[in-house]
Amino acid sequence: MEGVLIIIAFFLMMAIGIPVAVSLGVAAAVYIVGFVDLPPIIIVQQMISGVDKFTLLAIPFFMMAGSLMEQGGISARIVDFAKKLLGPIPGGLALVVVLASMIFAAMTGAGAATVAAIGAILFPQMVKENYDPDFTCALLATAGIFGPLIPPSILMVLYGVATDVSVGDMLMGGVIPGIIMGIVVAVTAILMCKKNGIKAGRKYSLNEIIKSFFKAFWALMTPIIILGGIYSGIFSPTEAAAVATLYSLIIGLFVYKELKFKSLFNILFTSMKTTAGVLLIVATTQAFGWVLTKEQIPQLIAEWFTLLSSSPMIFLFAVAILLLIAGCFLDPVPAVMIFAPILYPTSKAFQIDPVHFGVVMVVSLCIGLITPPVGMNLFVASSVGNSPVHKIVKHIIPFIVATLIGLVIIILVPGISTFLPSLVK
Repeated sequence: MEGVLIIIAFFLMMAIGIPVAVSLGVAAAVYIVGFVDLPPIIIVQQMISGVDKFTLLAIPFFMMAGSLMEQGGISARIVDFAKKLLGPIPGGLALVVVLASMIFAAMTGAGAATVAAIGAILFPQMVKENYDPDFTCALLATAGIFGPLIPPSILMVLYGVATDVSVGDMLMGGVIPGIIMGIVVAVTAILMCKKNGIKAGRKYSLNEIIKSFFKAFWALMTPIIILGGIYSGIFSPTEAAAVATLYSLIIGLFVYKELKFKSLFNILFTSMKTTAGVLLIVATTQAFGWVLTKEQIPQLIAEWFTLLSSSPMIFLFAVAILLLIAGCFLDPVPAVMIFAPILYPTSKAFQIDPVHFGVVMVVSLCIGLITPPVGMNLFVASSVGNSPVHKIVKHIIPFIVATLIGLVIIILVPGISTFLPSLVK
């Protein structure tokens, strides 16, 4: 009963605007002080144990790598290559947004950063070519969901940490689902462009495409180095993050020469500030999760689900619906840290592959990035295009439907998530 009261207290604090990390920590502290005869220092101990994991070092490195790529001219070259490749197709610039976002996501693992970087370059061009500004913002916001899904993904890292599932398997498990989500978003974008009468852009010569490819070559090598290094056994996922940071630094400073030494301090400071926020959530989630475990909340949920149905598929759809609703109000980072320890034991009881379950969780929460009222990508896109959120929402509904179709496909076909990880076992 005390566990239920603590969960209610947490959501009440969230409802009145208290930050997630503070709400989690206070809820855990109230439990210790009010319901059990244990020293309060145990909260601090649990928080420290939550962040005392080598794997979590990947988070600051990937964040720093993303900032270095954004300011080092990498995103601009990726966009140019995608434009040369897809621009001549009717609605081609919409496809450019999708492809460029997928490539950029495969280097940064961040949703909001993808929207901001790609949007800053492509939004003016799309408006110039008669794309509706509100539609463009909706497309940019949707394309940003690839960031937390396609490796390197911070959400995949956090899920692996929370459940002791291989981070390398999780990163590889997100590749094909990310491509599928990209395809459904691209198809939806093309259909909407045809409906709105968007014409094809100019056709580029093969020579122009090749030149653009070579300009973007060093940028395109980033995901290959990251994933290739992990699965060839050269370095771990955490070490891969450090390599990606060093690589981005060298390319930005000495190859593209757009990154300046004087900007490195700001990049470092911003990355540290963002990382501190994420790790504070991880720490307080550990304390909150300890409370739930002590009250046997995960076991009770597992029993309830097994009584409700014996079908793993029904359980997965129930989890997806739960997380889609949660994603409307919670940022994916705290959501995955809250729900993974609670739901993962139940998935084991249903004998669901841990990688497949993690991918379903992450995809469901990624869709929350474009659903009101808290969809982070909506607000970033709104800022990029100077367009009110309520106008963007009207155009984003078809994209939400498309991503839900993609989610259903991923749930129904577990091999989509498990195929690549199985190749290296």
